[in-house]
Amino acid sequence: MKLENYYLDLNKMQELTQEDKKVLHDYYRDMIYSHNDGRTSISDSIFLTLYNNGYLVDIRGEKINNILNEDNSISS
Repeated sequence: MKLENYYLDLNKMQELTQEDKKVLHDYYRDMIYSHNDGRTSISDSIFLTLYNNGYLVDIRGEKINNILNEDNSISS
């Protein structure tokens, strides 16, 4: 998995309390640091937690959705 293809969905986080925002940001930071340190079992677990709960966005998937929805597609 390439963590650089994912980013924290700040729009979804707007619904949360300040305390919950901080906790999620801490999870995200811990995921990045543990991945960088080679502790991939930890980073994978945090990734799955954030991703499955909708707090991570796959930039590739987002680009595909934009093309399919014609937001950024080429018109003929």
